Amino acid sequence: MAKSKSKNKNALPKWVKVSLWVLFTLFIITETYENRSFFRKVYRYLSYHYYKRNFKTTDFPVDYSIHGIDISHYQLFVDWHKLQSVDTYGDTIQFRFVLMKATEGLLIEDDMFDEHWERAKDNHFVRGAYHYFLPDRSAQVQAANYYTSVRLLPGDLPPVVDVEDLRGKSKAELVSCLREFLHEIESHYHVRPIIYSNINFIEDYLEEDFSDYSFWIAHYYRHELNTDGNIKWVFWQHSDKASLLGIRTNVDANVFNGDEEDFQKLLIPNNISTP
Repeated sequence: MAKSKSKNKNALPKWVKVSLWVLFTLFIITETYENRSFFRKVYRYLSYHYYKRNFKTTDFPVDYSIHGIDISHYQLFVDWHKLQSVDTYGDTIQFRFVLMKATEGLLIEDDMFDEHWERAKDNHFVRGAYHYFLPDRSAQVQAANYYTSVRLLPGDLPPVVDVEDLRGKSKAELVSCLREFLHEIESHYHVRPIIYSNINFIEDYLEEDFSDYSFWIAHYYRHELNTDGNIKWVFWQHSDKASLLGIRTNVDANVFNGDEEDFQKLLIPNNISTP
């Protein structure tokens, strides 16, 4: 006759073990999140004092007078007083505007957004904030994620939505979800948003249904941006490998399609009261 196995009276119940593991995991996540700023400071100190970057000239398109960059958490170290570059002709390129990632999807806010946002204003750059849009997630919740994170002021650029992927949705589903998001954003800020994407995605999925919107177009390593005449564009992201004196990583470089008067008209006017 087989003997029954004796139970270990000191063993913890399974639900207690699971609860402890969950609490431990939450503790690690919380500690890691709260110490991100500390690790960023350590990285900045080490990179500033020990990292030597070989600065290179960048090929900027000619006949554009207003230049800008776009940044995110990938640019941890920004020396705002030195944000300039040199083109292949040896001319200094000064930057007027900085677009930065603010939010993504339903809940994510870029780790560096608050700091980039304030520092850009303190250093007299025209600033703009974009949301990375996910077509397979709620448009209303994504809009709330953006406008609870971004307070736009007169003199800032209009809100921007970055859409680059169908994420398994059809064109009709993408258009419907994106229209809902844009409507929510425009109703909140009383300013028409700008749409960002690469030239192929715009021509394939956005041009036909969003012809009444302005675009920020990504199209790299070209001397000129050639688009369909129906695409109204305001910014051209012409390089993802620009070398700047004030940033230790390669940066996306952009130009504005117009002169100073056009640029001023694009900015949020003083008579618009944004929340």
